[in-house]
Amino acid sequence: MVDHDRFDEEFRWFKRLIAKRDNGRAFTNFDEGLVHEWEGYKPRLRDQALRVLSPGRWTEAEIGSGSILQRTIEAIQIKENNLVDWHHRRGPGTAKHTVLLDARQDATSWRELERYLFDLFKDVAGEGTTFGLLKDMLGDKYSLLAYLFFLKDMDRFMPIQPMAFDCAFRDLGIDLKTARKCSWENYQRFNDALRDLQSALTVRAGLGTVRLIDAHSFCWMLGNPLKKEREQLKKGREKSIVEMRRSVESTVRNSNGQTVKRIVKNKELRGMTPEGLTDLIRSLLDRQRNRCALTKIPFHFAGPGADDDLRPSVDRIDSNGHYEAENVQIVCRFVNLWKGDSENDEFKRLLALVRGDTPPHLAASTPPTEDDTS
Repeated sequence: MVDHDRFDEEFRWFKRLIAKRDNGRAFTNFDEGLVHEWEGYKPRLRDQALRVLSPGRWTEAEIGSGSILQRTIEAIQIKENNLVDWHHRRGPGTAKHTVLLDARQDATSWRELERYLFDLFKDVAGEGTTFGLLKDMLGDKYSLLAYLFFLKDMDRFMPIQPMAFDCAFRDLGIDLKTARKCSWENYQRFNDALRDLQSALTVRAGLGTVRLIDAHSFCWMLGNPLKKEREQLKKGREKSIVEMRRSVESTVRNSNGQTVKRIVKNKELRGMTPEGLTDLIRSLLDRQRNRCALTKIPFHFAGPGADDDLRPSVDRIDSNGHYEAENVQIVCRFVNLWKGDSENDEFKRLLALVRGDTPPHLAASTPPTEDDTS
């Protein structure tokens, strides 16, 4: 099952990274923007492969003729197909479908393979049984087996690249490993995990109709193309947390020339060890969804290209109070500078005036306009 808290966190990172890569364009669904540009090819690829394969036209009489085997090879060797490593990139015999290629030279092997392929697409035998029989012939070629099942039924079966999905599952709190675990039971658990994610994307993320292939794309992007950037952002976030903790400690330590361990008027670090302060800052960032508490602007964390004005900063809600859990919030550095010693509610009122959305109960009396005095 998906850990909902972990899912919420990862989905926030996902949206942030997609917007960053898509020139600021916010992610709204899987059918447009950069996500569709990256992942929209998979249903098209499947349609093309099925046209080549044409399983609806297969007959029992074709088993052993070699035609089913050849069509299957052609349905794999589609130029756009990156769901199965069918190229001999590491030398002869390294492609995932080598057994299929070699079987063309052995009538007994191709007859046996064609029987199992026929059974799979015509539902002659149970899917678990057919998976096991194909695995016995093809070996632990998880991506190849999953691709064949994906071609059979896109609503129930998804392609698989074990290392990338294991990475995404770990970060999402899903207790499942697929690398070197090729089996029917493991594959069922893999597809069940994606169905849980499909539900989470639909309900928790509020995306409306989400297909199983969309949940697959979400996982794939977290575990592969976005992985490095996500890890860099997380490292930058942790570095920013440490910087904020040290800044608070320095502020307290330098107040009246006293140390953190002693009482300091108006700037006391109350009831918190350095570790406790770090945990508090981290929890506030989580609660604020990595956005400024007052402006809702997304933070820039430590790292190349970060805008210093948008870096996070610890602010005392009541500037006359102390650094304690109930009296701190995380804001952009420029906001902290502008706010200074202002009252929190007064600063919010001024921000609302700037935005032009001042609630009546926060608006001070305004000077009359020319029309008012006429």
